Amino acid sequence: MSYKRKIREELSELERKLNERYMVVALLGAGGKRIDERRKIGRRLESDGIVALIPEDDFPEFAPSLIEEVIFEKADIDLVFINIESWGTVAEFAQFHDKKKIAAKLRVLVQHSYHPLYGASKSYLTDLYLTHLAKYGHVYACGGGGRFPTPERVIRILAKRFRELKFLGKI
Repeated sequence: MSYKRKIREELSELERKLNERYMVVALLGAGGKRIDERRKIGRRLESDGIVALIPEDDFPEFAPSLIEEVIFEKADIDLVFINIESWGTVAEFAQFHDKKKIAAKLRVLVQHSYHPLYGASKSYLTDLYLTHLAKYGHVYACGGGGRFPTPERVIRILAKRFRELKFLGKI
């Protein structure tokens, strides 16, 4: 057997094992019409072998402001993506950004014009993004008609890479 063939077989086996592993992410964002976008992203993640939780759908019997903190701190959730697009998501971010167990999992998606490095906003919220960015990292600029990636693209790229790192024991 040639070396190339053996390496390809080993890589195929590794890929098969990777696809058998699961990872859980939570998708937070605005409700109303925007929740359909999160559902679509969730379906795409699940087709990639990543379990996506949407609190409004998966835990409708509980108040989000109470249950999310408990779930994100104690449950086997790998990443929490929050797309800041409403005052509700601002409140969620403010609630979670400095709780160590959650903040380490938190991936914040913000419109590029409010991102502390790319935008011109000097608001209190932009200042909070900067604090989170400096302390934990993981504040991503989105939108902007092609100059910045869509929230879906950021979520899918990061979730897939995190899953690979987790599988390889690097996380």
